[in-house]
Amino acid sequence: MKKVKWLALVLVVVLVMGCMAGCGSNEKAVSEGEDGPIVIKIGHTDSSQRSTHKWSEALGDYLEKEAPGRFKVEVYSDGQLGDTPDLVSGIKIGTVTMMFDLSSAITSASGPASTCIDLPYLYPSFEAWEKGTFEKGGLELFNETLKDSGYYCLDMYYNGMRQVISRDKIYKTQSDLDGQKVRIAQNDLNIEIWKAMGANPTPMAWGEVVTSLSQGQINALDHSLGVFNDFNLHEIAPHVTLTNHASSPFPIICSRDWIESLDQADREVLEAGVKEVAKKQRAEEYAKEKEYIKRFKDEGAEVYELSADEIKAFQKAVEPVYDHQRKLVGDEMIEKWLKTRP
Repeated sequence: MKKVKWLALVLVVVLVMGCMAGCGSNEKAVSEGEDGPIVIKIGHTDSSQRSTHKWSEALGDYLEKEAPGRFKVEVYSDGQLGDTPDLVSGIKIGTVTMMFDLSSAITSASGPASTCIDLPYLYPSFEAWEKGTFEKGGLELFNETLKDSGYYCLDMYYNGMRQVISRDKIYKTQSDLDGQKVRIAQNDLNIEIWKAMGANPTPMAWGEVVTSLSQGQINALDHSLGVFNDFNLHEIAPHVTLTNHASSPFPIICSRDWIESLDQADREVLEAGVKEVAKKQRAEEYAKEKEYIKRFKDEGAEVYELSADEIKAFQKAVEPVYDHQRKLVGDEMIEKWLKTRP
């Protein structure tokens, strides 16, 4: 009788261990896409009408063509997967596979060295930003600064050079900005930039911006022409100053652990796809900026492009920002970023 009970116990243990082993291999297969497609959830807060969303969806078509059935791309616009902080944390916990947003969204979670990407007038034009980022090592340097935080930048969309839209006036000089409350994304570097430029920087969540601008709680907003256009901000703030004071890329971010867990072949086709759609998005969004300016003017807004001398004056004004940043990250890191300039 004891022998029968012993054999029964052994059989139960063997069956349980077999089931556990089966479950483990199943979970591994699913995570590696062996029993189905690798699901890529892309989250962002842009509108579904923007070029960023359109080309993110195009990534699915690219991957299906190059690796049929291997990937499934799902794109969630308008903050459907959460606001920016939710997306940033979601990358780490796996609720989001990829995200894109202002570079400050990710640099706030990755340390001061990465914030150098937003140094004022580091790249004073779209052409300078694109060449510095994709030809002179800017993307690689950005990833170097992200490494310890566990994030990885696959490529970058173009959100637009940062400009200023105001309910009150055009800003040609520091004195024009004196006392003006300019809404910024919460970021220490942004605060330093706008103090140096002469304004009163006012950090504010995006959801409060339109109401605050309408009611005069803020005077102006620092963002891209595409965002001004998407939210019809020129209707309540009809003065647009083309300052080009900083590039405003949208880094396309994923988890470093996740990307490194992929089979090499899968990773190569995925990264090639992201680079392909990002390049097309950048070209489209840059071309659209002229359309945005025309629309603003046609609908009664004032658009002013700073002269070369006015830009030089602002460049001189923000030199202390570089000194501030050197104290945080050291001369070597600042020099690395400066070497990416065309």
